[in-house]
Amino acid sequence: MGSELIKRGEDLPNHIWSAHINIKNPDLVCQIHKDYISAGSRYITTNTFRTTQRSYSKTGLTKTEATNIADKSLKIAVKAAKDASEGNVKVLGSIAPLEDCYQPELFPGVDIAKEEFRYIGESLKNEGVDIILLETMNSIQETKTCLDAVSHLNLPIWVSFVLKDSKSLLSGENLSNAILALRGYRADVLLLNCNPLDRTQDAINIITENWHREWGVYPNLGIGEPSPDGVINNIHSNKEFLNSINAALRIGATALGGCCGSDMRHIKLIADHSL
Repeated sequence: MGSELIKRGEDLPNHIWSAHINIKNPDLVCQIHKDYISAGSRYITTNTFRTTQRSYSKTGLTKTEATNIADKSLKIAVKAAKDASEGNVKVLGSIAPLEDCYQPELFPGVDIAKEEFRYIGESLKNEGVDIILLETMNSIQETKTCLDAVSHLNLPIWVSFVLKDSKSLLSGENLSNAILALRGYRADVLLLNCNPLDRTQDAINIITENWHREWGVYPNLGIGEPSPDGVINNIHSNKEFLNSINAALRIGATALGGCCGSDMRHIKLIADHSL
């Protein structure tokens, strides 16, 4: 969503990033969802990566003001996804690390995080999402804290990790240990997202060695390290993308897509040309 908004001429401000467009141009958010569905998407993700009181507070608002506008942004984001889906595809409610997904050391602590994650999760459920998606999770502690906060919602939960290298999360913790940490929770699908193609492909064997439920990948299409602001000027070729997707398919992946730098053309490639 973020990189697609940029392509379509929107400026994404610091801190709230793509959440800004929910209020400024909700019709565009809905249209992007529709474009992805037309390309073959069976699941779409709400534009709620930064619809949080914590993010809006950083723009200079009071806590009350930030809470109110974050709630409004989240509701608009879920409505845009549900309107686009028309009940034909599943809507995933996105929950991201509370601070910067590329800076796991900024995790605010278990007690604070659990309260904030619970509020976000309950808000997403109240607005009617089908699935809770913990995405771009960068440490075991933050992932477990979020799972503790949302497990009572009785919705399917998908968990997706962002990696430092093919064997470890951005926190430096082993990917295998992160996967093992999920076993005590309701985690229906394990994913890797926003990782370069080569890192994604090198990591998938660790999933199959340690995980026996559904899993998948939605890689970053940018060449080199992921861009924190979502601006990506050079992406991998269609052939390189499909090679990576098919490598995951061959060993059992069932959830496939694209993260930053991808667009609906990549979804159509998966729908039309993957194994």
